[in-house]
Amino acid sequence: MHVRFVWVIAFLLTASNLITAASASATEVIVDGAQRYQTVEGFGTCLIAWSDRFRRLYRTEDFQKIYVEGVGCNMLRVNMWGPTFEKPTEDWTQIRCEDFNMEANGGRPQIFVDFGLGIRKIDPAVKIIGTVWSPPAWMKVNKSITDKRSGAIRAGGYGEFTNRVDPKYFKHFCKWMAEYVKLHDKQGVPFYAVSPGNEVQFTQSFESCVWGGKDYVTILAMLRETLNAEGCSHVKIFGPETMTSHLYEGGTGSYVKAIKDNPKALEALDVFATHGYEDGVKAEMSATSSHRFWELVRDTGKPFWITEGGTGDHAWPAPIHKGIGNALHNALVAGNCSAFVPWQITESRESIHAMMVMDRYTPKTYTAMHYSKFIRPGARRIEARPGFGDVQVGAFLHEKNTDLTVVAINPTPQHQSLSLTFKNIKGLTSLRAYRTCASENLQDAGQIAVNDNKAAFEMSRQSIVTFSGKIAQ
Repeated sequence: MHVRFVWVIAFLLTASNLITAASASATEVIVDGAQRYQTVEGFGTCLIAWSDRFRRLYRTEDFQKIYVEGVGCNMLRVNMWGPTFEKPTEDWTQIRCEDFNMEANGGRPQIFVDFGLGIRKIDPAVKIIGTVWSPPAWMKVNKSITDKRSGAIRAGGYGEFTNRVDPKYFKHFCKWMAEYVKLHDKQGVPFYAVSPGNEVQFTQSFESCVWGGKDYVTILAMLRETLNAEGCSHVKIFGPETMTSHLYEGGTGSYVKAIKDNPKALEALDVFATHGYEDGVKAEMSATSSHRFWELVRDTGKPFWITEGGTGDHAWPAPIHKGIGNALHNALVAGNCSAFVPWQITESRESIHAMMVMDRYTPKTYTAMHYSKFIRPGARRIEARPGFGDVQVGAFLHEKNTDLTVVAINPTPQHQSLSLTFKNIKGLTSLRAYRTCASENLQDAGQIAVNDNKAAFEMSRQSIVTFSGKIAQ
């Protein structure tokens, strides 16, 4: 009996070792500081402003600190609101920001200023970017900031839709945008960049305005001229804010082609920007479309931003399974994206459109923070392999701050034994690991020694880990 018992124990131990070995995989990670890619400008969100409840929340110092210090946002996208200037003015030179009504629609325009002021007190380097959902109704063919129905145009024309700017008011539109920039300047919330159109292919029952490709490039050049003439030459222009994945004929690619074919428009546009949706609602998480869009614009030498998009579900492990983690990794690594600014920061419930639930973090928020709290503006993405595989890795080097950040996602049901090798990176002696998984939220997972440019780390199943270290100057 004793011999048989020992044999059984030995068999179980052997089987256990086999199971453990089968449930863990090894991944070789190479981080090479010699290969540099895009410079990261930052992370942020938009704001929703149609509810008093949210406007009250945004005006609190606690929530402003959550946005900047908690989540780590350094960018904010706001609505340049059409109803701020509802009086028809035939002489475009007479449009003045002093006549704007920032308390229109229950104070929606003013909340963007108030929140911007609050977060810039915390971090004066916060960048405010503005988008026009719809210009004043009187400038449009349909005389409304909305449409009675939803639909889409192609870059080549408007079809039957009249939810567009009347060409006789193009100068008025550009002057109104320039005055909006001046108003923000006067209130201490200067714009870093502006966009003349939100989702320029889509007409909607909410605030919207479509732009055909020909008119869009016309307005880009005219807007640049107007901003320069009004003393706003420092303000960048971004667009066309169409859908990243809409690369069919007449879609996003057609707008890019129209811009590239028009020298004045190409010179006017500082940043190519798209939205991370498939259809305007469903989040677009594909690395392929981000990469394909970058291939369309890379020869221009201009950066690429994602300025809106869904961010997936909140409950674990959704944030690393077609969620915010994947969206960030795909945009940054496959798309060479320089700024990632999805849809709103919060809602009153868990939503695919928001990063938080009111002032409460969720696993989705913590996943985003693996990027936004560690990769600071001015960091350069550097080579990291495997970019895509069982483990997905991105690396970022901020030489001025001497920061190295490596983010690894393991969406598999197996543990991953990471063997990290660092090339062309001086003075790295240790890394601090921070982990989010089913049982942890951005938890400090300890210090890791780096010896002879090598380190090792056991990565939990279905987890995301950020490695943070200092390099030599």
